[in-house]
Amino acid sequence: MSPPKGERKQPMRNGILRAACVIMACSFGSGASADVDLITTDACLNERLAQGENPTVCVDQAHQRCLTMPGDMSASAILCFGQAREAWNIGIAANMERIKETADERLATIAAVELKYDMLGNLMQCDRMEELAKAASEATGDQIARQRAQCEASAAGLVYLRVKLRSRSLQ
Repeated sequence: MSPPKGERKQPMRNGILRAACVIMACSFGSGASADVDLITTDACLNERLAQGENPTVCVDQAHQRCLTMPGDMSASAILCFGQAREAWNIGIAANMERIKETADERLATIAAVELKYDMLGNLMQCDRMEELAKAASEATGDQIARQRAQCEASAAGLVYLRVKLRSRSLQ
């Protein structure tokens, strides 16, 4: 029994609508795009490790576009850092998937626990900085929100570096 005449086109229509929404979101968000390139970050990580240097500078380099936005563009900077955080989260998920595929179950579980508490610890520092800024600084609400977004993106970026290092150590 086939579905009624109008219902056959619904999934196709939904797919077209989703594609249109994605295209619109990409085009509207392009001005504040974080441009976090995980391949470039991985190259930076390799270079820093080869030179015996701290690789955390790779996160700041990845956030350069967000960091250089003028102070009066806080909303754009917040969006930019939010997009950066999402890019880091995608990279974290991909590396965790690789760990689950290549490591035994016990090591994969340990990596997942480490990831969870690395991220929670970093985000707690963001909470701390925000509370201190509200209590003891003259920063505006926009400035505090921008600092919070930057902190959350950096938190995710640092966790990405740690997960990347863990996944490499299992190869």
